[in-house]
Amino acid sequence: MDINLVGCAGMVVVPMLAAVLSMAAQVGVVEEGRDTISVTGVGHERTIDCQGRAVAIAGTGHRLTFTGTCASLDLTGSDNRITITLAPNAPVNVQGTGQTVRWSSSGRVRQSVVGYGNSVSQQR
Repeated sequence: MDINLVGCAGMVVVPMLAAVLSMAAQVGVVEEGRDTISVTGVGHERTIDCQGRAVAIAGTGHRLTFTGTCASLDLTGSDNRITITLAPNAPVNVQGTGQTVRWSSSGRVRQSVVGYGNSVSQQR
């Protein structure tokens, strides 16, 4: 009797891999402190009320919307999509690859963008 272990292993590995990938869709933490909102990891998707706080984001694949007015934005990583309302003259620092930031403000903001394929634009 011949047993095809490759076929059996494949049948076990594929569902296990799918389970691991689905769990890894959102990894890391979102910390909402008194003065700062900090998001780290991979794949967070949510809306957060800024309440005048600074925002620091590090990681990959986040889809975040910040309501209210934020004091600043520091974004590092890759493939993040951020929508944010900023205080006038707020600093916006973006580093990494493939970042997209759409911002609104009642005034101008100070932008620093470093990396490849990043887009920082004002919402109208």
